[in-house]
Amino acid sequence: MPGTNHQVESQFLDNLSLSARSAAEDMLTHDTLKKFLNYQAQGVSGFYTKKYPNITQIEWDKIIRAVILTKLSYFEINNYFTNQELDKWLEIAQDAFQQPHGNPVTLYKTVENKYSVFAKVVKTALLIKQQRLKKAQAAQARAR
Repeated sequence: MPGTNHQVESQFLDNLSLSARSAAEDMLTHDTLKKFLNYQAQGVSGFYTKKYPNITQIEWDKIIRAVILTKLSYFEINNYFTNQELDKWLEIAQDAFQQPHGNPVTLYKTVENKYSVFAKVVKTALLIKQQRLKKAQAAQARAR
């Protein structure tokens, strides 16, 4: 999470226009991932639309996706995450990339060359899930 000494994917914000980037940086400083998910579903709060009146709805949609993905890159995925938590993290990322749920490998292929920090987080989540699946399959084979 913020305040630790790990990398955060900055490319999502770098892809925004200067005015949109300013709003995104402001939001990242003050709001949680949960709030961004609410903004994605219900629209940006009046506070931000008044503070940044020149930003269009299309730009707000891009900003929300960018800040969600940036916040997701803060996560340090490890074995303490449950499969359900990993699935939810991947689902949120797929939504932000406007991809269908179900095949997170597609998400990884989308980000691996352009968003290296984010790609590492996705890869870690996928590897953990793969390791757990192999362990479960081995245990099931032994039980037969």
